[in-house]
Formats: sequence, C-alpha cells, structure tokens
Amino acid sequence: MNFKDLMDEDLDLLFDPDEIGEKVTFEGNEIIAVKSSEEFNKKYEGKNNDRYSEAGIYHGGITLSMKKEDFPNDVYINSTVNLDDESYEVIDIEDKGNTFRISLITNYK
Repeated sequence: MNFKDLMDEDLDLLFDPDEIGEKVTFEGNEIIAVKSSEEFNKKYEGKNNDRYSEAGIYHGGITLSMKKEDFPNDVYINSTVNLDDESYEVIDIEDKGNTFRISLITNYK
C-alpha cells in the first residue's frame, strides 16, 4: 500500500457520516462534508487583516471541508452558495490536497 492509498483511507474515515462527516446539501447536491464553526472562529476571530472582520460586517460563519470530487467548478471566493437551504458567501477556499476547505459567512450587520 502506498502513501496515496493511506491518505484515501483516512479521507474515507473523515467523511464517514458514522464518524466525523455529515450529510449536507451543497449547491443542490447531497454530499458528505465536515462542518465546523469552531474552525471558522479559530481562523477569523480577532484577525485584523481580513476585510470582513475589519469592517465588522459578520458575526458568524462556518468552515466546510469536502472531497475535491464533490466541489462544484463554479464556486469561487465572493460567490454565493447554498448549504442546507441557507445562502452563504464564500470568503476563502483552501486546497488541502484531496479536499477543499471553504470558509462561509451568512450573518451581516
């Protein structure tokens, strides 16, 4: 077994809804993803270099991790996406190898 096979096994565990992942509807497709408001808060709370936190126009958000195969081609920073029937703005997309981690905001002041 090579390193790539080991990583794919870890992804299967991470995105298993009986373990960490959960079923969500993202852009009209049901996928398994990992949602974390804690990860979002850790990344953005108290940072003054982010245009949104500087302006104080949001007070909540979520980080969503998903497999690359589930990521739509038309999603980009500043686009609006639908997650579980709620509208969010994409403020960051991180390429994590076999996955993408996106930061989403919904609450504007």
